[in-house]
Amino acid sequence: MKKLLVIDNLAQLKSVSDPFRIQLLTMLGEKPKTGQMLADELEIPRAKIHYHLNELLKNGIIHVVKTEEKNSIVQKFYEPIAKKVVPNIDLLKYSSDEKKKDSMSYNLRIKEDDLKSFKKELKKFVKDSSVKKDTKNSKDYKVQIMPIGEE
Repeated sequence: MKKLLVIDNLAQLKSVSDPFRIQLLTMLGEKPKTGQMLADELEIPRAKIHYHLNELLKNGIIHVVKTEEKNSIVQKFYEPIAKKVVPNIDLLKYSSDEKKKDSMSYNLRIKEDDLKSFKKELKKFVKDSSVKKDTKNSKDYKVQIMPIGEE
C-alpha cells in the first residue's frame, strides 16, 4: 500500500466525496475485506456495498489484493491503494484568470535524498517562526509538503 494517493481528476474526487465510501475506505484500511464481509459488518445489502466498491475500484481508489474460491464463488478482497488520499491542489483551482498565481503555493522539484533534510529545515523554521496563540496581528497558516502528481 502506498503512503499517499494524489487525486488528479474530478471523477476520483467525486468517488471519495461520499461519506459512506469514506467509511468503507476506513474499514478496508484496517485489513482487506470482501464485499460480503463489509455487508455483514454494516448489516446492509451486499448489492449496495458492491455498487460503492465498484465506484472506488473504477476510479483507482481501491484494488483487489487477493481472490479466494469458496463454494465455487470467487471472493475478492479489497484494500485502498494508499493510506492517505489528497486532492491535487491544481484540481481545485476556481479562478477564471489562469494567469493569476497562487501566492501561497510553490512547486518544488527536489531529489528524494534531499527531501528529508529539507523537511527537517522547514520544521525548524516553522517552529522558530511560530508565535503564541492570541498574538495580535498574527494569522494561522498550514504548511504541507505533498507530491504534485505521479510521473
